[in-house]
Amino acid sequence: MKSLEHVHHAFGNNVIFADAGIELPNNGVVALRGANGAGKTTLLKLLGGVIATSCERIRNWRKDYNAVYLDTDYLTLDYLTVREFLTMIEPLTGPIDAGAGGLLTDQMLTTRVGDLSLGQRQRLVLSGALALRHTDVVLLDEPLNGLDHEASKAARNAVTAAGRDRLIILATHDVDRWTDYDLSISADRKVTLSRARVPA
Repeated sequence: MKSLEHVHHAFGNNVIFADAGIELPNNGVVALRGANGAGKTTLLKLLGGVIATSCERIRNWRKDYNAVYLDTDYLTLDYLTVREFLTMIEPLTGPIDAGAGGLLTDQMLTTRVGDLSLGQRQRLVLSGALALRHTDVVLLDEPLNGLDHEASKAARNAVTAAGRDRLIILATHDVDRWTDYDLSISADRKVTLSRARVPA
């Protein structure tokens, strides 16, 4: 288990987590659930090192596990085409087959990143994130947001496949229970892991 104990974090006087225990499996797909403002994005960014923290438990956890946080905001090189972007990140991912998995299309490859729709940006983020090598934990914030039915189905399949050999945690408001686990943050900021579905 990739679990943490005694997690604390605050923004000034606003305490987000106080001595929270966070149980995480070794691999699989975990849906991070909770009301708006519960701390889902904050938790993902803490685990991914995007937010600095004084919590020694989190810092030690990050030394033990290679965790990466990605969302559509990281696609800042808007002047690159999707093909150029994929070439740029290839040292981290290896070659990405644009035709595999149904996330990318030939038309997208020649489109500038800055001209992509929200759904297309999500698909590009997922393609890169799930292909990352030497990564124990992938952290995604609302990765299905903006996707149509077919793209959402392709994204779920790709995430599920990637979760077989690593841990993927995604914040979501999706009511469907398609992930392996639910990680729920309650109103009082307690964090509870539960099995979401029975493995096939």
